[in-house]
Order: sequence, then C-alpha cells, then structure tokens
Amino acid sequence: MIAPEFALLGGFFLLILAVVGGGGYWYLQRKEANANAERETAPEGLLAGTLLAFGEAVPTRDSQSERYRKMLLFAGYRSPEALPMFLGAKAASTLVFCLLAGVCSLVFGEGGAGWLTAVLAGAGMGYLLTDQVLSWLIRRRAETLKRSLPMAMELLVLGLEGGQSLDSALMETVRELRVPHSELASELATVPTRMLSTRSRQDQLRLLMERNTEAELKRFAQVLIDSDRFGTSLAGALRNQTRYLRTHLRQTAQEQARKVSVKLVFSVFFLLFPAVLLVTLGPAVLQLMGSLDSGFGGVVK
Repeated sequence: MIAPEFALLGGFFLLILAVVGGGGYWYLQRKEANANAERETAPEGLLAGTLLAFGEAVPTRDSQSERYRKMLLFAGYRSPEALPMFLGAKAASTLVFCLLAGVCSLVFGEGGAGWLTAVLAGAGMGYLLTDQVLSWLIRRRAETLKRSLPMAMELLVLGLEGGQSLDSALMETVRELRVPHSELASELATVPTRMLSTRSRQDQLRLLMERNTEAELKRFAQVLIDSDRFGTSLAGALRNQTRYLRTHLRQTAQEQARKVSVKLVFSVFFLLFPAVLLVTLGPAVLQLMGSLDSGFGGVVK
C-alpha cells in the first residue's frame, strides 16, 4: 500500500501541475486574443478595414474589375482583398480631392459657379491619381525583377551544371534570393510549389508570364518552357541570356549617365544662373543707381 504521505505529496503535485498548465493555457489564449484585438484596432488595420468596406460598396463593371485585378497582379498584390481595397482607395481619393477642391474654391475663390468646376476637377484628379500610382508601382516592380534576374539565372546555371534537376535548382535559387531579391524569389517560388497540384511545369511557367509585364522575365520563362518541351540544353541558353541582360543593363546605365548632363542644364539655368546674376551684377546695379541719383539730383530715386 502507498503511504499516506506519498499519496498526499502526489496529489499535491498533480494539483500544482493542473493549476500551472491551466494558467499557462489561459495566458496563451489571452495573449493571442489581445494580439488579434491590437491588430484589428491598429491604425493600419482600421484603415484597411475601412477601405475594404468602402470598396465592397462601390459598384463596378466586370470588365473594369478584371482590368484592375490584372493590374494589381502585375504590381504584386495577389490577395483577394486587393481589388476591393484598391476600389475603396480610389473612391476615397476621389471624395477627398473633391471636398478639398470645393473648400479651396469657396475660401479663395470669387464666388459664383466656379466652385462646381473646382469640384469636378478635384474629383477627376482624385479618380486618376490611384491609377497613376498603380501604374508607377507596376513599372517599379518590373524594373526590380529585371535587375534581379541575372543573379537568379546565374544561380540556376550553377545548380544545373552541378547535376541538380530543374525543380531542385529552382528551389535552391529561391532560397538564395529570398533576402536580397524577395520580389523575384516570391515569383519563382510559385512555380515548384504550385506544381504539386494538377498543373504541369509548363502551365505554371505560362502563368508566370501572364502575371508579369517584364519582357526579360517572360523570355526567361519561355526558355524554360522550350527546354522542357524540346529537351534542349538549358544551361547554355540561360548563360547567353544572362550575358545579354547584363550588357543591356550596363548600356541602360550608361545611357542614363549621359542624360544627366543634359538634365542639369535646366536646373543650372533656372536655379543657379539667376542667383549668380544677382550676386555678380547686383552691386554694379546699385552703384550705377547711386551714381545716376547723385548726378541727376535725385531724379532716379
């Protein structure tokens, strides 16, 4: 039989264990609930929720929604909430610029029907502003992918020449690019991960071409498709494309450097040249005015 002292000690131990386990579970649940509440009540969460609700209430045509969905995909926004949030931001921008233009017209204008023109102009400006911002994001992302592509192709060539298969070399390239070139790594990671579904590698590469606007990335995907279809040497083709892309990037950088001297002419002429004229000719003009004033008895003055 178990001694009463050991039974009491064991029961006390189990009681302490149950209390500590229950308290830890309650603390973790409360911590997770507080974290979710903080995310929902944060300014970013409130703004995102407001834009999402606002965008879902905005009526749009199917063709317009499909167009904006493709543009958001080109900009790297793949979330299902990206389209309603963009539509909400577009409607909010239109409303804010409309109100600002109307208020400025009423405060600084001369009255009359000019405030209506200002309101319409502000609404048009706010409506087009989001499209311009989205187009700028698409161009910036395309340029980022283009600059990251040579390193990705070189890593892929090293993996293929080392005896790896295309899928394993692609995954190794994604792991190496995840920190320095996250945009391209995210795009390339979708190919092997989505191959686990019913789609083949060629279908995933075609989808990669459809959701990006960068021509060099499309050419890279087409090289992989042709190699998969016809069994051609992939390492040599990628090496030639890498050499061409690096030459193109270097020539583009040299062209931009040559344009700097031409662009500086306008800033020098309109910003520095008036200051130089003021500093150099200002004292002479003052002396001339003083001489004329003394010579003509104050007529100039």
